[in-house]
Amino acid sequence: MVKEYKYYLFDIDRTLWAFDLNAKNAIFYLIDKFNLAERIGVTDKELFFKRYEDINKVLWQRYERGEITKEKLRSQRFQETFMLFCLENGKESSFGHNTAEQQKNITAFSELFGESYLERMIYETALEPNAKEVLETLKARGCKIAVISNGFKEVQYRKLRNSGIIGYIDAFFISEEVGIHKPCPIIFKRALEALCGEKMYANKEKRPEIRSQALMVGDDFTNDIEGAQIFGIDQFYYNPYHKPCDGGPTYESDNLIDLIF
Repeated sequence: MVKEYKYYLFDIDRTLWAFDLNAKNAIFYLIDKFNLAERIGVTDKELFFKRYEDINKVLWQRYERGEITKEKLRSQRFQETFMLFCLENGKESSFGHNTAEQQKNITAFSELFGESYLERMIYETALEPNAKEVLETLKARGCKIAVISNGFKEVQYRKLRNSGIIGYIDAFFISEEVGIHKPCPIIFKRALEALCGEKMYANKEKRPEIRSQALMVGDDFTNDIEGAQIFGIDQFYYNPYHKPCDGGPTYESDNLIDLIF
């Protein structure tokens, strides 16, 4: 049982928007579009996606720590995946006949594929189970809702719009726009200020009361849950895969529906 809050801060990817399913569908589509079976020997789409996911996860962690740019992330995640498949399947020659030519061509192709991936992702509209029902119910109760995301600004808004949930959101905090990544508590502070009114939040006597009315909902324990803990608001750890965690979130569930019952 989750108590009712006035202010809700939601992560986007893997919390509201079904990132893993949508990403897989987008990449499967592009594997066929770019004929990766012939080009680099991709005969198992699931294996390609798994290899990509492993590489992408490491690069995202580096991006969130400020070690690489978003442009580097976008191209390198596919470049490393393509190079891996080329080496495994003896397909290096499909990108040229010497090392320098191969490197140049695979870099260019990776950038093209990366841009095509982002363009395709906005057309994938699957949501996490019960996400829309939860948003509808919270809005009907008069709650204020913000989203906080470390994702790229040019795709996050379109994801929300195309999946039909942007109208439930009162404030948007995309790390690339505000210059702060979760789990930094400042991004949580700004989101809560936007929902309750900055002047109201500036009142020191009101701060404990306002924070007690706010709940962060997210699937990433470090970025969403620990970030909210540091800021001092309650947390709902959406954990559909039952990942072990330490640190004791306020609530933990594998179903978003528990937010409204």
